[in-house]
Order: sequence, then structure tokens, then C-alpha cells
Amino acid sequence: MPRHIIETPVADYAGTVAGVRFTAGRGETDDENAVAYFQRHGYTVTPVEDDVEPVESVVDDPPGGTAPANETPLENAPAEPEETKRTSRRTPTK
Repeated sequence: MPRHIIETPVADYAGTVAGVRFTAGRGETDDENAVAYFQRHGYTVTPVEDDVEPVESVVDDPPGGTAPANETPLENAPAEPEETKRTSRRTPTK
């Protein structure tokens, strides 16, 4: 089923009508019964072309197994010495 963008007669309407959620007067649906309702009641109904795929930008990822220059890979992260003892900043009062 084709999707449709529905625009309400009230430009800033926010709410649900005929099962379609509207924000700032706009909503989307593929329910043909809802589309017929909106057309009968004076809403602007615009079909959405599904044939057009969104263009994704290509990002060059570093090759697998290499970390960026400013990061240390997790498998080679420096381990904390076993002798290190964590203490609280506060010393208990006697």
C-alpha cells in the first residue's frame, strides 16, 4: 500500500485522528480507509513515492582490527597493576 502524508487544516495541530499521529499538523499513514476519511474532511493528502531510496553518505571505515590513532584497542588496553589499592578520599574519623 502506498504511504501518504496528511496535513491538517490546522497547521500546528498535535494529536491523533483516525489512528494517525499528527505533529505540527503533519502525519503519515498507509491506511486507505484513513486516507479516504481525511480526503472527505478537507485534509491535504499527498502520496509518498516509495521508489526513491534515500541517499546514504559513504563513510570510510578503518580496516578491521585497527583502532584510530588516539584510541587503544580493548584487547591491548593496559591492565591495572594488581598491587594498586583503591581508597576513598575521605579518611574515617576516629
